[in-house]
Amino acid sequence: MDAAVACNNCGLPYTVSEGEVVGRLPHVLFCGHIFCAECLCSLECPQDSNSVPSVSCPECMMRTEIGEEGVNGLQVDSRIIGLIYTAKMNSKKRKNARVLHGGVSQTGCRLRSPAAKSSTLKNLAEEDPGVVKILNEALCKASENLNTLDSLHKTLVTGIQSQLKKERNRIIKEIDVSIEKAMIILQRRRSALVSELSCLEKLFSTGREECQKMQARRRELRAAIQKARYVCQVPLLETYCHLDEILETLQSPVDTESYDMSCLTLRSGLGCILNVDHVKDCLEITDGNVKLVCEEVTIPAATVHLKRPARSGRTGERKGGRDSHRVPISSHSASPKQICTPSPNVVIEEIIEETIAHEERVVMRQEPKHTVRQRVQRKNHRALLDRIAVSQSGALQEWVAVTHIINPTHFYVRYVMERKAGGLLTKEINSICSGKHSLFTINDQIKTGTLVFVKWKDIWYRAVVSELIQKGCLERVTQCSANDVARLEVFFLDYGFSKELAISGDDLVGLNECVRRADSSAQTDLHRWPPQAVRCSLKDIIPSNLVNGWSREASEEMKRVIGSSVLEMQVLGEERDTLLVDLKKVSMNTSLSLREHLVFMELARFYSPQVSSAGSTTLLFYPPVYPKLNMELNAVVSHVNTPSDFYIQLVDNMEFLLLNTKLQNCYGFPGAESDLQIYSPVLSQACVALYDNKDWCRAQVTGFPGGRMVEVQYVDFGNRETLSVKDLRQIKDEFFSLPAMALWCSLDSVLSVGETWSEESIDVFRKLTEQKLVTVVAKELVPVSKAMPVCLFEVSEHTTECLSSIGEILVTKGLASLSKQVPPKKPLPPENTVWDPPLMEEGPSPSEPMLPAVDPSPLLSTLTLPTCLKDLKVRVTHVTSPGNIYVQLLQYDTQLKRIHDLLKKEYSKSEPQEVVWKAEMSCAANVNGIWERGKVCSVSSVNVAEVLRCDFGNNVKINLSNLRPLLPELDGSFLLECCLSDIRPAGGCSSWTATACDFISYYLTGAMAIMTIKEPSSVRPVPISLFCSNRAGRHVSISDFLITEGLALRERSVKPAPESGSDLSDDLGCALGETLNLEETACEESTKLSAPSLTPPKPAPRITPPPERVRTQAYLPPELPPCGDTLVSVPAVSDDGVIHIMTLQAVCEFERLQQQLQQHIKTLPRHKHYNWKNVLGCAVMGSDMLWYRGQVQEVIGGYVKVRYVDQGIVENIPVCHVYPMVLCENVPQLCVPCQINGVLPELPEDPRGLVTMEIILDGMPLSKIMMHHQHVTFSPSIGSPEDYVVKPPLPDLDDWDLSSEGLEEPQTILGVYTDFKLPDKGKSCWVKIKHVCTPNEVFLSVLDTPVCEHEQESLDEALSRVNSDIDSLPMLTDFPIEGPCLAEYSDGKYYRAKLLGFSKLNPSIQLLVRHVDFGSDDILPLCKLRCLPETLLHFPCEAACVRLAGFKPPHLCQEPERIPYRPEWSMKAMLEMIDLLHGKLRCVVTAVEPQPTVLLYNADGTLVHTPLVKKGLADE
Repeated sequence: MDAAVACNNCGLPYTVSEGEVVGRLPHVLFCGHIFCAECLCSLECPQDSNSVPSVSCPECMMRTEIGEEGVNGLQVDSRIIGLIYTAKMNSKKRKNARVLHGGVSQTGCRLRSPAAKSSTLKNLAEEDPGVVKILNEALCKASENLNTLDSLHKTLVTGIQSQLKKERNRIIKEIDVSIEKAMIILQRRRSALVSELSCLEKLFSTGREECQKMQARRRELRAAIQKARYVCQVPLLETYCHLDEILETLQSPVDTESYDMSCLTLRSGLGCILNVDHVKDCLEITDGNVKLVCEEVTIPAATVHLKRPARSGRTGERKGGRDSHRVPISSHSASPKQICTPSPNVVIEEIIEETIAHEERVVMRQEPKHTVRQRVQRKNHRALLDRIAVSQSGALQEWVAVTHIINPTHFYVRYVMERKAGGLLTKEINSICSGKHSLFTINDQIKTGTLVFVKWKDIWYRAVVSELIQKGCLERVTQCSANDVARLEVFFLDYGFSKELAISGDDLVGLNECVRRADSSAQTDLHRWPPQAVRCSLKDIIPSNLVNGWSREASEEMKRVIGSSVLEMQVLGEERDTLLVDLKKVSMNTSLSLREHLVFMELARFYSPQVSSAGSTTLLFYPPVYPKLNMELNAVVSHVNTPSDFYIQLVDNMEFLLLNTKLQNCYGFPGAESDLQIYSPVLSQACVALYDNKDWCRAQVTGFPGGRMVEVQYVDFGNRETLSVKDLRQIKDEFFSLPAMALWCSLDSVLSVGETWSEESIDVFRKLTEQKLVTVVAKELVPVSKAMPVCLFEVSEHTTECLSSIGEILVTKGLASLSKQVPPKKPLPPENTVWDPPLMEEGPSPSEPMLPAVDPSPLLSTLTLPTCLKDLKVRVTHVTSPGNIYVQLLQYDTQLKRIHDLLKKEYSKSEPQEVVWKAEMSCAANVNGIWERGKVCSVSSVNVAEVLRCDFGNNVKINLSNLRPLLPELDGSFLLECCLSDIRPAGGCSSWTATACDFISYYLTGAMAIMTIKEPSSVRPVPISLFCSNRAGRHVSISDFLITEGLALRERSVKPAPESGSDLSDDLGCALGETLNLEETACEESTKLSAPSLTPPKPAPRITPPPERVRTQAYLPPELPPCGDTLVSVPAVSDDGVIHIMTLQAVCEFERLQQQLQQHIKTLPRHKHYNWKNVLGCAVMGSDMLWYRGQVQEVIGGYVKVRYVDQGIVENIPVCHVYPMVLCENVPQLCVPCQINGVLPELPEDPRGLVTMEIILDGMPLSKIMMHHQHVTFSPSIGSPEDYVVKPPLPDLDDWDLSSEGLEEPQTILGVYTDFKLPDKGKSCWVKIKHVCTPNEVFLSVLDTPVCEHEQESLDEALSRVNSDIDSLPMLTDFPIEGPCLAEYSDGKYYRAKLLGFSKLNPSIQLLVRHVDFGSDDILPLCKLRCLPETLLHFPCEAACVRLAGFKPPHLCQEPERIPYRPEWSMKAMLEMIDLLHGKLRCVVTAVEPQPTVLLYNADGTLVHTPLVKKGLADE
């Protein structure tokens, strides 16, 4: 029988009903699995009166609801029924064939005895000799068959014994594996139970209070004892203390009965029990569906035939015939699947680690016939088909396990029914990674998006590279060699989370330990397994706070509710790669919807579009800038609806290209989805929307079609699209600066032939215009709500050809008609003269198209100024200051493009040449993949040259391999170096300030402008006047704008040009008032156009109010560093020689202060006209747009000379950026002004009142260096200047006449201690922590160190012997650094120590020592130091200073309390680490030099610093 017609559960064949016999029909469950009716009846779950009856699938545990008709109401598989009927027809055919050839067999069956047989044979031989021959041949064949059966029987008997032994060993091995897994699960359960014992702390709270009372009593008694001892030693101290209270404390008895000691006998009543029955049931022998408990099973003797159902598609006969008996299952071995539970409760880790069940099936005993079931089946067959159709039309429900949660609208799940496939996938991946072909080699390249295998928890999983960092590079790359990978981030396809991996080592060993490559064969093998992690989102819910997005509490609440349970997932829709679902946690007879739960907890709310925003005004884009009437401009038709409804985009605005690049960079990174997501859009809201599933563009919400779909209009293109809310992002303020680029237009004087435009006319118009460059002439200015009438002309490649009107083409083809019954006028042919109209003119007529001023036919390589030097359109390419501006004339764009094309053709396929590059050499440079003309400025020793871009003006550093010799005919430049005329630097300085340079560079670089050359000459830079467009489309003079902002002053020698009522109170990005009135004269060579002159109104006289008097106090003076050696940084050195220093603690305090300052001032204060006379402390906005604290020193014109009190830098700042207010007045100045000790500056004045200090640079005093170079002179107050003069080498001591009489013999100077030797790299040992310096720097001692046999006493014994006679040891008189000594500890005993240096010299000498056997430091006077006996020197130090690997200080830490000597660590991290370092730890040495580095493990094998990283107090 074919395996397809046998039940997968019981193994019995499917049968159809015949007469009164009920068939074993195949029924299909909702999950797709097929079982017979009898098995499904046994699997039916018992239900109460309120629930719907259901059946749990034995394969995937998915529940299938059944109606009143029961199991027989389920769908019957028609394919299997067809196979059953086919098998019956074949059986009848074989039976009929045997009947036709049965004559001989019937004759043979009548033979009864040998005598009869012989007589019969004789008779047959006499009657028919052919029959005897047939019988003899049959007997020979039977003998052969008998021998074959004997051989098969012998083989079968021996094979059964061998197979039985193998199968028994395999099952025993699986039992052992199951026992090991059970032990792991029990160990996890033990950890969970132990974590629940925190409630015991409350039980002993009373006892802890008693301990605190005892501790207070002990402290009082110890203090009294210490005071009493001091009074005994020095009786004069009696007058300074209360002797009566001390005596009372000393003599008061201890009442033991007053302390409650009952907590020592308290019991919580808690206990732990073992459910033996559950333990027995959880360990079973199973074949995948039917589980057999390890108990005796009654089997009938001599009639048992086991059958393994075939899993393949091949057919085969059953051994033992059709009437073979099956193995019955005893009553006590009932399958656990008969006990139905409401829902599975499976831990996620168990789903991942579950092994694949065996494919064997146990053949069940055939059930008796059921006539009633057959009748019910026939009766409800039609109702069954109707029910299946209804169930398929509803929402899909699946059982899933959540693997990773980012927020309620972004999480990943795995289907429970695919857990077996997951196990097979894991085995396949681990088998691939076990081979050497999966290792990375030097020639392998790693790209982002590449499939790799990552090792996680000792198991290999597949992942995709999402981020790649190359060695020596801080930016992300898309591809690099496998040997150069420093760090990569991978996304696990089957679990949905990302993990960052740091690759250690310089070779591929570190990479291959955690990452393996997937070659083409491995990718082919794994292609049949789709990613098991499915991205999901809870449908129609949004955060409760739409501004801040999803809170952390929402994600934590979702994790808490889900826990480790398997959930019922209802699929409600799909949105690109995300399923819109609802998760339900089923518990007993109730189900909890996660969506409703989050809304009930006020962590989310249901989605509903908003027509208007509540309490705030919706920000809109600036309207598009309309062109001037009758002026020809180049444009691109971005979108076409009809010829009367289309959108154009002007091409002369290069700022749009920069805007588009910034949009992709800002919204293209993965984090923008969660940071800038719009959850509930508002009608007419400005936003950024996804365009064509690849680019981000500015858009505006125009409607809500329904559901979570939104209709938007792209303001820069004009088209409308219907998108999901998921594709919208919040727009940042910087993208409001440019107005909308799409102009709504219609063809002027062109109407449709019918009532509406035909499809043919729209298609022709689209072919002529859409996404093509056209010439546009505006005919009428209309409101924004109407389409602007324009004339469109095709752009011709030849300037002498007549421009074709697109409207005329439509009329000629009969697709449109003119609104006026006059023939359309063709534009006149263009003239070859240069047309250069003034800025404020109305523009030429349509008969005069705009042409470039240079004939493109000859190739020009150098810029030649045109005859007319007024109102030239230029592009600003590079700006360093108002006196150094580089521009390109737009009329040379065609020539520049031809130059670049020639360079690309000449050098794109060229190879590097051996050229000795020198300064001022012309070259062709490959800059970012584009060949340009350049000039070498300098060449470094690392094959890198600094090259000036001849056509752009800025310098770049390029490798010499990207340089080529430039052809002589291409040498030149289209760049013009300019400077703004009529202005000078403000503040009395001769050079431009950094604020002015940064300001003008930010706004002008890459901008389109109109330039007028004031004084043409060959001297560069050329003085010019420059005008740029603001947001309103009006032109503003850059010089006047700098003057208004206080960044420049008008040149006195030049009379300022008259203004036309301009309002320059805002920046370039804001809307200004009237445009400046420019000269309205054109060149003599150009066509003179008459335009009415505009006489500006005379401005009203201004009355300047008197300055406001303000007074501020100075900031607190800085805290001076302690005397001694201190590590400092020098942020500034003033012009008078004052050195400003900052300690390391001050540097950290400055970073925290900066954050407070930016939070202190949220908006820009309103600036007024102040009187700065009484202002000391002030607030300064620096060039980086950040707030700083400053001190006013002097006011010069429109500038204020300010010293940054926290850095010492002095700068002249425009008045508009200085505010008379004191920020964080309680924080002292962080910068300390100092002067060098012992020298005087070579200045007329000597700075006094400063901190005197000595600066050491690489061990050499800075004062000696400066005196040697004669920058300073010797100070007489120091004494002798000999120490500050470079001296010749001393003469040989042998030439000196020295006498040694009266000198005492010097004491023997002991050596230094020997450090304890740690194990070699990679070795481990048990250690104990002695002292903690920082969380990642400790002193430890190795436990169980071997003791040398020749040593007579240990170190502890030697120290005890020395302490017993400590007074006999002499006081310490020599103080060499690292010198050994004995130092007294707080317990009164002396321990080995070494000297680190002097801590105090006045009023008494105190030294800093380190206890070498403990690692702690102490400051002690001379009376507590003793000379070290030589016998204690040979013992090695018992405390070794090591660095802990695996973690580092956090990059961002909000803890205010820091370790003073290590500000990068917080005190909380220090205390947490101290708590983690108790007891016996395992140490693994990872490095020996330059500093010993180790990894510390707990006894259970976990890293000690893991809790520190989880709490955010350290980074990995």
